[in-house]
Amino acid sequence: MVGKFDIEIYNNRVHYFLTVKRNITILQGDSASGKTELIRLIGEYEANGNSSGITVKCSQKCTVLTNVDWELRLSSMTQRIIFIDETARFLKARSFAEMVRGSDNYFVIVSRDALVQLPYSIEEIYGIRNVSDSSKYKTYKKVYNEMYKIYNLTDINGALEPDLVITEDSNSGFECYKLIYGKKCEAAGGKGNVYDCIRKSDKNNTLAIVDGAAFGSDVGKIMRYLSVSGKKCVLYAPESFEFLLLKANIIDVPKAVLDETYDYADSKRFMSWEEYYTDYLIQNSQKTVFKYAKTKLNENYKSPKIIEKIKRIMPEQIIMK
Repeated sequence: MVGKFDIEIYNNRVHYFLTVKRNITILQGDSASGKTELIRLIGEYEANGNSSGITVKCSQKCTVLTNVDWELRLSSMTQRIIFIDETARFLKARSFAEMVRGSDNYFVIVSRDALVQLPYSIEEIYGIRNVSDSSKYKTYKKVYNEMYKIYNLTDINGALEPDLVITEDSNSGFECYKLIYGKKCEAAGGKGNVYDCIRKSDKNNTLAIVDGAAFGSDVGKIMRYLSVSGKKCVLYAPESFEFLLLKANIIDVPKAVLDETYDYADSKRFMSWEEYYTDYLIQNSQKTVFKYAKTKLNENYKSPKIIEKIKRIMPEQIIMK
C-alpha cells in the first residue's frame, strides 16, 4: 500500500482530523485525551454505518483490529487503515510484527509504550490537541517537533561543537561520519545501543546521529533521560544515511522520490522508509562508480568533493567549521 491519506471522523460531540502517510503511525496522549474515543467511533461506524450518527471520511476503508481472532482477521485485510488500541494484547508480540511486515495495510496504533519490535519513524509519533476554543475539534500534532530534524537544541546557542559523536550505524554511515567528525566519532552498533552510549558518556557536548525513519521506539527514552539528567546532547535524525546520500544528489534522483516517498515506498515490500531508501540507492547506483553497499562504503563516496556535498545538506548547526 502506498499513498498519503487524510482521515476525518466526527459525530455531534467530537471531530477528529488525522493524516497518515507511512505504514505505521503512533498516537500518544494522556488519559482522557480522546485516543480511546477515536477508536470507539471507528468501531461503532464500522458496525452500524450511518445509523451510528458517526461520519468517517477517508479514501481508504478504516477498521479497528481487536483481540478477537486478530490473526485471522488481519490476514484477510488488504488496502485498509487499521486502528489498534493500546489494550490489544498482541501489540508487543513478535507474531504481530511479522504480520505487519509485508502487509498491504497502514496501521494507526494508540500506545504510550515503546513498541520496540516495530521500526516506526520519529516523524510519525503524534499527540492529540484541540484546534479550537471548543474541545470538540481535535487533531494530531507531532510529539517531537523538529528543526531540520534536530532534537533538543533549545539549550544550545549557535553551532554545536561536540566532544563526542555517536552514530547508530557501524558500517557505511559510520565511515562517512568519521570522515566528517574524525576521532570524536564512535559507533553505537545499532539503534538499541544509542541510549546506553549517551548515558555512559562523560563528555560535555554530545551529538547522536540516528536513522529517524526507524528510531521511533527509542526516541522517547532518550529524550526523557536528557530532560532529567541535564546532559547536553543533540539528536540529529535524518530519515537514514542512505537518504542523505540521495539528498546530496550524488546520483540523479527524481525530486518526488524524496519529497513524496509515501507514493513509492510500498508497505508490502518495505517495513520502513529506511529500507526503501537503501534499496533505491543500491538498485540505482549499481552501474555507476558510486555503487553502494551498506556494509562498507565505496571509496568514491569518501572523496573530499563528495563529503562536502553531504555536509552541505546537513544542518549547519552541527557541522564544525
